[in-house]
Amino acid sequence: MMGKTKKSKFFPLICILILLTLFFTAATCSLCKVKQVAETTSSDDMENKTNDTISDTSVRNTEKEEIHVETTKETTDADISKIIRTGITHHQTKQIALTFDSGWLYENTEALLNLLDTYDVKATFFTRGLWAKDHPDLAAEIVNKGHALENHSLTHDHMTLMTDMEVRNEISKTTDIIKQTTNYLPHLFRPPYGEYDERILKILKEEGYPYTILWTVDSHDWAEELNGVKITKDYLVNRVLENASDNGIILMHVGGYETVKALPEIIDGLRSEGYTLVKVNDML
Repeated sequence: MMGKTKKSKFFPLICILILLTLFFTAATCSLCKVKQVAETTSSDDMENKTNDTISDTSVRNTEKEEIHVETTKETTDADISKIIRTGITHHQTKQIALTFDSGWLYENTEALLNLLDTYDVKATFFTRGLWAKDHPDLAAEIVNKGHALENHSLTHDHMTLMTDMEVRNEISKTTDIIKQTTNYLPHLFRPPYGEYDERILKILKEEGYPYTILWTVDSHDWAEELNGVKITKDYLVNRVLENASDNGIILMHVGGYETVKALPEIIDGLRSEGYTLVKVNDML
């Protein structure tokens, strides 16, 4: 009887303990599920944010590339004035061009034109714009005698050091002076000192100059002495004749010190070697 009583006393206590254990177990499981869901949600959010960031970056990079493509344009040969060192047309007979730059000096112009008339030679003159402006009668006479009068800049300064606007002014002002003075529209350009860059060539093309003319032979007639050697009439004749070539372009100057004296022998020598003397314009 005594044992039964003790068992009855402890039975409710045991039941309470069992219920508490079950309650805490269930609560723990619920917390685990909540934590798992929270971690999963947090992980998904982070992945989505990362994907959004990558996606935004890709869009921004794509936009930059598109802008770069739209604003960057490579310069092609069609966009620039073509550099000419020799003629580009070929004939059955050899041909060569005499060219004369006029910068400041002008006193020899009449004598030079008379010689070219005497030998029935047509040449190409490249004039500084202000030279043509200061000597309009001489500029007009050059054209009237059948020679070409082309652009050699306005001031004969170093154009590679100029701004775009200054370069354009050097070219366009000279075009206007030549046209107004002689009614001849120039389309060839010879850069002062032979200096040029891609920027200048692009502006030249835009200003109506498809060709930029250099030379095959520099006669050195612009100097009285060079590297300790005196530039005489014979020096000029020998230098031109020894370096002459088919489609060649000879650089000389209106104000050359010995040019007028050397010219008859140069013309005779070139012709004896089978050359026909033409304008640069005829070789393009």
